[in-house]
Amino acid sequence: MRILIDTKNLALYGGGIAHWFSPLLAAWIVHRPDARFLLVGPPFNTEFIPASGNWEHVHLPWPEWLPRVLRHPWYDNVLFPRVVSRLRPDLVMSPYHDVRMPRDIPSVIGVHDLCIDELASVYPRRIRAYYLALLRHNLCYADFVITVSETSRSKLVKRYGIAQERVGVVYNTPPPDFESDVDAAAITGFCKRHGVAGRLLFYPGGSEYRKNVGRLIQAFAVLVKSDVNLTLLVTGNSDCRWRDALTNTSGAIRERVKFTGKLSDRELRIAYAAADAVVYPSLCEGFGRVCLEAMVSGTPLACSDLPVMREVAGEYACYFDPYDSGAIAAAIEQAMAQGRRTFENDVRFRSATAKADFLATMDAIMHKNDNARQEESV
Repeated sequence: MRILIDTKNLALYGGGIAHWFSPLLAAWIVHRPDARFLLVGPPFNTEFIPASGNWEHVHLPWPEWLPRVLRHPWYDNVLFPRVVSRLRPDLVMSPYHDVRMPRDIPSVIGVHDLCIDELASVYPRRIRAYYLALLRHNLCYADFVITVSETSRSKLVKRYGIAQERVGVVYNTPPPDFESDVDAAAITGFCKRHGVAGRLLFYPGGSEYRKNVGRLIQAFAVLVKSDVNLTLLVTGNSDCRWRDALTNTSGAIRERVKFTGKLSDRELRIAYAAADAVVYPSLCEGFGRVCLEAMVSGTPLACSDLPVMREVAGEYACYFDPYDSGAIAAAIEQAMAQGRRTFENDVRFRSATAKADFLATMDAIMHKNDNARQEESV
């Protein structure tokens, strides 16, 4: 069997989708030595993939020559489908829903959340229309959908009328580096490098439209009034959304917001260990990976009161209304007052569980397709 894998997200991004799918893909390649895996997309780091002989990277260059606004549409709707048509695999699998699935070849897609549908007022109209059109097309033609929480699964069934048996759940898991402890010297060195003194509030959730960074800054401004030594540490680099959020704040606030740049998984683990609290004010999520990472690290957590956050974090978190900056500030103070906690990693979020669930799902799909081809040949 020839299995074509869309690796665009692994090549272009390093966020939640890549973290979720990379270990699953590696496990799948080992699990099915009888299959041939065609990894289609721009160049990416393949070091996580076992050095077996049953996979190859099919280079599909990102169209840098096009204006930025045309690159995704051209790649998603022209270049990728052309490769699928040329290679004619037995199965197409994409960890996300942003490349066009074929109508005549069995396929599986990942749908991590429905935020672009739910938050009509947050996303620009053009972006929202484009990704919703692809989502609806792929939900129509994909044989199976994998999502990352029961909350998202329920939304897919209710909002789009997808049959329950066509949707499965494979949860996120923490990075392997989160399993090891962090010593005091590592924490001290990390804080010194990033200019942190006093209490530390950590935000590792990015600045995408739904992330609500404007209200986070408003809440932080409230907290700084009573604690001038509080630092907000943010992963990544400052961008236009952070600059907009900080535009009308005082210099005293802006100088207390520090950006770490890109962190390795080990550095991220140290950041969680150094923090007095983690804040996650997102307006919508499909899972809430930040919640899981905070819990595994034992770091106090203040997060949005969303059904999926409660599915993941349960009684661990201090919840708030993400549309109320005062409520965000109050929940952060509550979380900081709780102190560090011990968390026993839920079996749902263990790497072995996620891999077993994913492999069982893909085996069932491949078995079903094998039977269908055999019936057609009779």
